[in-house]
Amino acid sequence: MSSERWKRQSLPMPTHNQKDEVAMKKSIIASLLIACSLFIGGNTDARAEYPYDKPINIIVPFGPGGAVDIAARILGDYFQQNYNITINVVNKPGGAQAIGISEMLRARPDGYTLAFPGASALATTPKLANVGYSIKDIKPVAHISTMECVLSTNKSSGIDTWEKFLEAAQKDADKTVYASTSSISTQRLYMTKLTDRFHGKFKIRHAAYASGHEVSTALLGKHITAGFQVPTNILPYANSGDFNVIAISRKERRADLPNTPTFRELYADKMTPEDEKWIDLGSWHGLVVSSKVKDDRIAALEPLIEKAMKDPEVIEKFNKIGLDAGYLPAKEFGQLIQSSSDLADEVLAGRKSLD
Repeated sequence: MSSERWKRQSLPMPTHNQKDEVAMKKSIIASLLIACSLFIGGNTDARAEYPYDKPINIIVPFGPGGAVDIAARILGDYFQQNYNITINVVNKPGGAQAIGISEMLRARPDGYTLAFPGASALATTPKLANVGYSIKDIKPVAHISTMECVLSTNKSSGIDTWEKFLEAAQKDADKTVYASTSSISTQRLYMTKLTDRFHGKFKIRHAAYASGHEVSTALLGKHITAGFQVPTNILPYANSGDFNVIAISRKERRADLPNTPTFRELYADKMTPEDEKWIDLGSWHGLVVSSKVKDDRIAALEPLIEKAMKDPEVIEKFNKIGLDAGYLPAKEFGQLIQSSSDLADEVLAGRKSLD
């Protein structure tokens, strides 16, 4: 037997484990080659396309710490954990929300910049100020939450009912001031409608702040008589005993505010069928984009937002801060925006301001 033949016969046969290791290495190499060929060929995985390919900015037209800011961050956490999509929350308060909306409209209309306004930003502000946009310049993406208008006072004031608040305003109009998150907020629109309708255009002084958190801080410091805002910013102080919650715009009383009457209750004996249109008015908040954004981008976001808003953990987080998670798709949200705009037209008829 030749030495060469002897060497070939003497080579050890690969073991079962060695065969598995070789097969695994071949599989890994093959997978890498396929991935490289797809990358070079320009073919992308679905998760590398919109909205997965880069961060999305949500512009909140309020200061940090308020209800909308918190809600945006809850959504951001969900998107990061469940879709690996980064949400950048950008606070742009001021100008009755116009600064934030304008910032969104200046961005490239590619679906990566959304705004998270309240109703007044689209329904009221463009009608009372030269902000350079109208509801025709936006497209709805999703309704996130409608928040009741809640009126509260500092407990030390002794004003613990709606009737006492009205009496204070009548006795000392200069010193009786209620505040909300903008000069043209939904809360101010509601108060104007309420006093016009039931008190003969009786006026109550108003002050505007950048966020609900600032309103609560001002009320806590006794710089204002009342805060008229959303439950999120009031409940912690109501629970601690610092605030009296004296009225709320809702069909029924809230379970966590059982002693607070609704405006519907307070004016039940004076209401007409026409008042049904607005007496339970709340401030909706939702996501919008520029009207120049393509519909397929909105269609791509809708199911992701819907899933988030129906997630039990998200709902629980919203409830903890006094928000109702109320998802509506783009079409239905658009109808809500239009109805709010129509109501603003009705309230503002013949007015140039809410003063």
